[in-house]
Amino acid sequence: MKTYTPARLRLTAVVAENLSLYLVLIGVFVLMFVLNGEKFIRSQNLISMAYQLPIVGLLAIGMMISMLSGGINLSIIATANLNGIIIALCLQQFSAQGMKLASIELVLLAVLLGFLTCVLVGVVNGLLISLLKIPDILVTLGTMTLIAGLNVVFTRGYTLSGFPDTLLNIGNGVSFGVPNALLLFIVASVIASIILNKTRFGFSLYMMGSNPTAAQYANVSLVKITVMQYIFSSAFAALTSLVMVGQLNSVKASYADSYLLVAVLAAFLGKVSPFGGFGRVSGVVLAVIILQMISSGLNLLRLDPFTITATWGAIIIGIVVFRGIFSQLKAHFASRRNAS
Repeated sequence: MKTYTPARLRLTAVVAENLSLYLVLIGVFVLMFVLNGEKFIRSQNLISMAYQLPIVGLLAIGMMISMLSGGINLSIIATANLNGIIIALCLQQFSAQGMKLASIELVLLAVLLGFLTCVLVGVVNGLLISLLKIPDILVTLGTMTLIAGLNVVFTRGYTLSGFPDTLLNIGNGVSFGVPNALLLFIVASVIASIILNKTRFGFSLYMMGSNPTAAQYANVSLVKITVMQYIFSSAFAALTSLVMVGQLNSVKASYADSYLLVAVLAAFLGKVSPFGGFGRVSGVVLAVIILQMISSGLNLLRLDPFTITATWGAIIIGIVVFRGIFSQLKAHFASRRNAS
C-alpha cells in the first residue's frame, strides 16, 4: 500500500487544481505551432518569450495579491513607472559623472528610494481602503490617476534614458544561460508562494477574502493586513520596473499602460477569484505562460497590436461567461441532488 507524505499530497492537490490550465497550455501550444509552424519553436522566438514573460508575470502576481481580498490594484502600472522615474531622477541629480556612469552605491540608493516610494503608495492605498471603507477600485483608480499625473510632471512628458549597466543587467543580462529577468521572476514567484501559503499574513489574507467577519472574530487586523497586502502588491510593481528599465534603457510616464488589462486577464485565467479568498501563484504563472504563447503566436502572424488587445478583451469575456455558466450549472445540479 502506497503512503503519501504531506508534501506529496500538496503537490498532487496543486497539479489537480491546475489540471485545466495544463490542458489549455498544451492546446494553445499546439494551436500556435499549427498556425506558425517551426517559427514558433525556434530559439529566437523562445528567447524573446523568456524576456517578455517576466514583465507580465510580475504584474500579474502583484495584481493577484490585491485580488485575494476581493479588491484590485489599478495603480500597479503607474506605480511601476513612478519607481523607474524616481530611480532616474536620483541618478541624474546625484551622479556627478552622469547617470550612465553612476556608482554601484548610488544605484543601490536610487533603487531603495524607488522601492520606498512604492511602499508609500501601498500604504496610502491600504489605509484609504481599510480605514475609510472606500472600495478598492475607486481608491486605486484615484491613486493611478494621481501617480500618472505626477509621472508626467516629474518627466515633463519626456523619456529619461541612459541607465548604468548595473541596472540594465537586471532586465537584459544573462546568468547561467538564462535571462536574468526570468530568474528574477522565478525567485519572486517562489517567495510570493511561500509568503501566501506558509505565513500568518498569507493565511489572514485568504481568510479576509473568504469571510471578513470570521477574520475579525479570529483577531485578524483588517487594517494591518490590507496595508501589508497593498505594500506587497506595490513591491511587485517595483520589480517590474527594474525589468522594464533593463530592457528598455529608459523610463516614461506612460510605459506599459496596456499591460494593466493583461495583468487582470492573467489573474482571472489563473483561477484567482474576483471576490477574494482563492487563488494560487502557480495558477497565475501558468496563465502568464499561456498568454505569452498567444501573444508571441499572434505577433508571428503579423497581426497589429489593436487586434491583439481586442483578443485579450475577448478572452476576458469568454472566461467570465464560462465561469458564470459553470457556476449556474453547478448550483443547478447541487439543488437537484438535495431535492432528491
